[in-house]
Formats: sequence, C-alpha cells, structure tokens
Amino acid sequence: MNNTFNVAQSLAENGIKVYPLSAGSKIPVQGSHGEHDATDDLDTIKKWFNYNHNFNLAINLQVSGLAVVDLDNHSNETNGVQNYSKYIRNRGNGYVDTLKTYTELTPRNGLHIFYKLNHDLGNKDIQLMPGVELLTGKVVIAPSFIAKFNKGYRAEYQGFQLLSYDNVQPLPEWIIELAEEAQKRTVKPATVYENYQPGQKRWTGHLLDDLVQGANEGDRNNYLTKLTGKMFRVGADSKTVYNLLSFANSNCEPPLPDHEVNSIFGSILKKNGGR
Repeated sequence: MNNTFNVAQSLAENGIKVYPLSAGSKIPVQGSHGEHDATDDLDTIKKWFNYNHNFNLAINLQVSGLAVVDLDNHSNETNGVQNYSKYIRNRGNGYVDTLKTYTELTPRNGLHIFYKLNHDLGNKDIQLMPGVELLTGKVVIAPSFIAKFNKGYRAEYQGFQLLSYDNVQPLPEWIIELAEEAQKRTVKPATVYENYQPGQKRWTGHLLDDLVQGANEGDRNNYLTKLTGKMFRVGADSKTVYNLLSFANSNCEPPLPDHEVNSIFGSILKKNGGR
C-alpha cells in the first residue's frame, strides 16, 4: 500500500467519503460510477488499492457534508488567491478568522479551503468572484497538492496535516450569502446574446455551440454520443474529449450520472481505436 491508501483510510475513518481516480489523472476509474462510488467503508477502499495501488483519490463533498472554496492562480490575468485575500482583508478580523480552517495547496499555487457544509447550495460549482469558486459536489484530488510526473498527476502527502471534521470550520454565513447572490446573477449567455452572430458560422463554431447547448432528459445519451464522436473525428486528445464531454454533460437537465458518461466515452473511444 502507498501513501494514497493511507490517506484514504484516514479520511474514511473520519467518516469522509472517498472514491478512486485513474492513476496519474483526475478522471474517474473506467467502468466506475465516479463520485457515486464514494464510501467510507474500509474493506471497499482496501480492495480498490489492492487492485491498483497507484489510484489517485477524490472526495464526494456533498455526501461528506463538506464544501471547498477553490482559489485559482492559473495565470497573471486572474489571481483568485489575491482577489479573495483582498476581499477578506477589507472586511476585518471576523472575515480573516474564517481562514482558520483546514487548507491545502493546489498544483498551480492555488488553495483549497475546506468547511463543513451546513446549507443546501445544490451540487454545482459556484463562481464567487474572479478566480474563486465554491465547490459543493466533489473535490478531485484529496489532499489536493499534486506533483506532475510525465503527463499525469500524482498525489504527494508527506508533511501534510490530514483532513478531519475536527480541523474544519462551518461554512461562514457571508460565503453562503456570496453564493446565493452569485446564483441569482447567473444567466445563460444565449438569453443575453440570442441573436448575435458575428459572421459566417464554420464547422468549429457549430461544434462549440453543441458543447454548451445541453440536452433534456430524453435526449442526453444521443446528444453526448454524437458530440463525443465529433470531437474524436477532429483529432482531439482523449483526455481533452473526456473533459469537454464532462462539461457538455453539466449543461444537460439533469446531467447524466458519471458512470453513464464514462460508458459513452469508453464506447466511442474504442470505436476510434483507443482502449
């Protein structure tokens, strides 16, 4: 067993529900049900890591009663760490004190700040401000500090205090208010720019439109299957296709479960010569 198993075991012993990711990636294990497989059952977790001790790890936040404020720092243009810090400093010590909770580094100098989820905010990421999201559904790497190796990712755990309910504050009321305000402001771009077409639409434009249009409950499988085929036909990398497929699924009402998305992806991948 490696450190990832030890962390999974520790989290489960604290009642935090985890699930495996493919080795070196942020993608659920092929054939699994993704976040729906999350559990704190130690025997199940041991079987996962006996099967593949290189699995990465994720937390189903919603069923674990947790939320994460995700501060991105991916470019010079958007610095969520800076934006969030400035927002908190301008509002005094009461806000600063809410940072005294379990926090992890992320690969690109960002932060994951953990809280106990004490309010129903649904199961979607909520943009609080530029570079700052509230995650209530799942957090992909736990602990989230990961080191690049080859073209994938591997979790690094040495020296980290482990997440437990004992070192996590309740989600502050002011964050809940920010989230509720953000949800009220959210509108679909198609509503605002419904009739705007800047020029002749090419094949790529139609594909981009397809990615965001989504589908209703009866059309989701057909929509995602056709979309996956289109992306493979233009030569997109399989990881790119999977990530865009997950994005397209998030626009469906309601989204398909992860295991059905994985099944669609696996089927089309096989038809295009992948395994």
